[in-house]
Amino acid sequence: MVSMKLVSWFPVVVACVLFEFLGHSGSFAAFIPSDNYLVACGSSQNVTFQGKTYVPDSWHSSLILKTGTPAVAKSNSSFPSPIYQSVRILSGISSYKFDIKQEGRHWIRLYFYPVPNSGQNLMSASITVATDDFVLLNNFTFKNYNGAYMFREYSVNVTSDTLTLFFIPSNNSVTFINAIEVVSIPDGVLPDQAITTNPSTPISGLSERAFETVFRLNAGGPLITAENDTLGRIWENDAKYLHVNSSALNVSVNPASIRYPPSVTTEIAPNWVYASADVMGDANVANMNFNITWVFSVNRNFRYFVRVHFCDIVSKALNNLVFNLYINDDSAIESLDLSSRTGALNVPYYKDFVSNASVDSDNFTVSVGPDSTSDMANATMNGLEIFKISNEVKSLDGLSPVESLLPRSSSKKNKTGIIIGSIVGAVVAFGLIGVCYCCLAAHRSKTNTHQAHPWLPLPLYGNSQTMTKMSTTSQKSGTASCISLASTNLDNSTNHIPGIPLTPLEPFDNSVSIIDGGNSGTDDDAADAATSAVFSQLVNPRGR
Repeated sequence: MVSMKLVSWFPVVVACVLFEFLGHSGSFAAFIPSDNYLVACGSSQNVTFQGKTYVPDSWHSSLILKTGTPAVAKSNSSFPSPIYQSVRILSGISSYKFDIKQEGRHWIRLYFYPVPNSGQNLMSASITVATDDFVLLNNFTFKNYNGAYMFREYSVNVTSDTLTLFFIPSNNSVTFINAIEVVSIPDGVLPDQAITTNPSTPISGLSERAFETVFRLNAGGPLITAENDTLGRIWENDAKYLHVNSSALNVSVNPASIRYPPSVTTEIAPNWVYASADVMGDANVANMNFNITWVFSVNRNFRYFVRVHFCDIVSKALNNLVFNLYINDDSAIESLDLSSRTGALNVPYYKDFVSNASVDSDNFTVSVGPDSTSDMANATMNGLEIFKISNEVKSLDGLSPVESLLPRSSSKKNKTGIIIGSIVGAVVAFGLIGVCYCCLAAHRSKTNTHQAHPWLPLPLYGNSQTMTKMSTTSQKSGTASCISLASTNLDNSTNHIPGIPLTPLEPFDNSVSIIDGGNSGTDDDAADAATSAVFSQLVNPRGR
């Protein structure tokens, strides 16, 4: 198979391509994020990195840093890049709070480098990072990491006017951070819906999950740095992930020849991604019906969001390139004819899927291969993105939720105190009412022993359903019974708090005497009735 790499362009062709590029791609306005925090943690001056300017955390007017005893460390040693030249060392649970102008998905990018000669052993420092809702990184340490520095990119849907990043040390150690980015993402770049691969079913609710970028590849092309991506993304070359290097042949065209349809923008992927591709090459095998396969190491305990990017820069005519896509040996797309989806050559197309990692392996595979119905045995891939999806406890690293890593906030403590205070106050109030009621009943029983029918006070806690005549024994003794708070039997099968009545008080009818048998007609009885009616309003007040 002959290489299709572009070597040169005739001037006329170049002019035509540039004209078409300006007509199709020039119409895209540059995306300006509503929120664009670029923070150089611990630095005393601005830092320029990958075409962006990072401002010291102490200079940000819209940024609140809450921490115990922070420190800034610098070193004369060689640094991987300028962004790692300063560091904020945090000795306790610390947080950066960002004001959010526009709700929606945001990139959260974190830079870590254990600066030497900082006065702390940052190689052994434990790093845990969380937002208000999601755990991003849990108990990471450079001792077990195969690299000098680390970059992490996350996507979180922010649904409030603030975003807080918590940095949590453990084991009485310190934690640290070199730089932070919090940047808005345009609506629609990361969807709420996708297609699962096994079985092939639509799935929604992705906007409620956090993503971590684990792989972003420019197939068949060079490294694309943040300066050449409208959203500041990095696309690495795919060669080291190919299962068989000789199975893929690199092809490329001028990026200006890529024609974006209305449904795809440069925010989905820059034209540099669609201008290069891997196609089936000479794999030194007898049967040319093989697949191009990329192999990735992942955490098998998570699901993954997979976005594949295609653009037919190979064919000379429509309907010549038909192939299949596989994710973890599951068929994702069968008989994909790119030109039938796009209507033309050199037009970008992408598709989103959700897949579980392999049950018995940490390997995650994506493959393209020829379709048996096609006359040409060929397949292609232009770009590939794989994101880890947060699990059921809203974590991207382990099984610990945010609540288990952070102490209860003071606001929650205040709310708890208010609730407990209200309950105690209610119990005390009911207790005082009960005591007053019993004292009044005892007083009445002493002053009315000459009556044939002494009155029975209404139970406070619903243990008696109706007022009945007193027993003969009670009549003979001339005493009145009283139910106190301590002797009340509560139904423990319910969730009521002990000491609070299980049933509402029975309302008094002020038009009827509380003495069984009706009015006696005496002045004392009338006074008693009036007193009892007033007390009933104290026990069980009603609106008039």
